[in-house]
Amino acid sequence: MEKRSGSKSREKKLSWKLNSREKTLAIVVLAALLVGAWLPGRLIISTSPSLDHRIFFLTREKDSIKIGDYLVFIHKDMRFIHKGLDQKNDRLVKKVGCGPGNILSVDAERVFTCGQRELGKALEADSKGRPLPVFSFIGVVPESSYFMVGTNPRSFDSRYFGFIHADEILYKALPIW
Repeated sequence: MEKRSGSKSREKKLSWKLNSREKTLAIVVLAALLVGAWLPGRLIISTSPSLDHRIFFLTREKDSIKIGDYLVFIHKDMRFIHKGLDQKNDRLVKKVGCGPGNILSVDAERVFTCGQRELGKALEADSKGRPLPVFSFIGVVPESSYFMVGTNPRSFDSRYFGFIHADEILYKALPIW
């Protein structure tokens, strides 16, 4: 009579096996959790009217920056800004208008050009009538420096605060929508 305890003990052990459908479901749920934890830190939503796009995917690749790329950066010299940037979230998203080795110029009417391409005109005052500084530069854009522009004529960009340096770039932003 003691022999039955061996077979009964095997029956008492719970078997935890998943069928193929349950395995697939578990993998999908695990993948969704991993992507859900990783993806929010890789997306940025811009509510600024100064850009054509609103949602960007962020990448750390900063080696191959060219004109037209969108960058996320924190410019070190923003003490003159009158607008209310949150000190904890002072990141800007703008498009590269002119890069290292290109010729940047501004004329007497405050119109900026990179080579033969017009980048926009600097305004004299912001929407509240406060005077805006104008970045003054004519020449070759220095190494590791970028002139950033928005796609809206009223964009607050390098026309007012000057070049950003490669060290200030946090991400390259790929437009999604």
